[in-house]
Amino acid sequence: MAPLSVVADRRNLVYRVASGAVLAPLILLSAFLPYPLFDVIIAISSAIGLGEWVKLVTGRPHRWVCATPFVILGIYWYIDAEAALFALTALALAIAAIVGRGLNSKGLVAFGLPYVSLTMLSLAWLHDSFGAGWPFVFFVFFVVWASDIGAFVVGRSLGGPRLAPQISPNKTWSGFFGGLGFAAAVAVCLSVAANASKPWQVVEIAIGLSLLGQGGDLFESAVKRKFGVKDSGNLIPGHGGMLDRIDALLWAAPFFALLHMFGLTAGLSP
Repeated sequence: MAPLSVVADRRNLVYRVASGAVLAPLILLSAFLPYPLFDVIIAISSAIGLGEWVKLVTGRPHRWVCATPFVILGIYWYIDAEAALFALTALALAIAAIVGRGLNSKGLVAFGLPYVSLTMLSLAWLHDSFGAGWPFVFFVFFVVWASDIGAFVVGRSLGGPRLAPQISPNKTWSGFFGGLGFAAAVAVCLSVAANASKPWQVVEIAIGLSLLGQGGDLFESAVKRKFGVKDSGNLIPGHGGMLDRIDALLWAAPFFALLHMFGLTAGLSP
């Protein structure tokens, strides 16, 4: 008879796979929704993530802070992205002043709003500003997911030396390189499907997204370890909370948007 820990691990894996199989198609379908429906969906995700972050670093729920991503999105819609970024900074400081207790707590609370809202603005900008903006969103999603799956599958299969044992004992160097490899492989497939003009640039961007995504995963693991919690929430079976599901995307999406802003993603186009 298998130990209880092994049984629990297998059950968690089943929940993880089942949840991913349901959520992934829904997320991809949402990218086809017209303005402003896609923006609203990612704002809801950001609001949930912000609520989890504030509860994580303060130990108490402050549900009113979940309204702030919608305020920022409204400013983005009716004014522009620059005004939204200014509002994001002002609201982050205001939330920290109201909710935070002590300098360290205020700093962590203030970090939460840009942590989730920059991704919201990045995806909204990529999706809404270019007509058929969904291919950019698809690219980010597919690469980040491939990196996550590669790290999980290769790490579990090969094991080996730990990547960051003090932060996340289950992560290995084999998983790290597996994530990079899966991201690069998906980038090659996408570049062929899109007849990309510079396939090598597509792979370079994918590797960058994978590096940032895995770094974001480690960052959230470090924060959870600091506060002695396993998951940011229990919203998604097998995945934990919203932050547990999007921790890689929170770093990768703003990076891709920044590259696109400076014209460094031209190689993705035919």
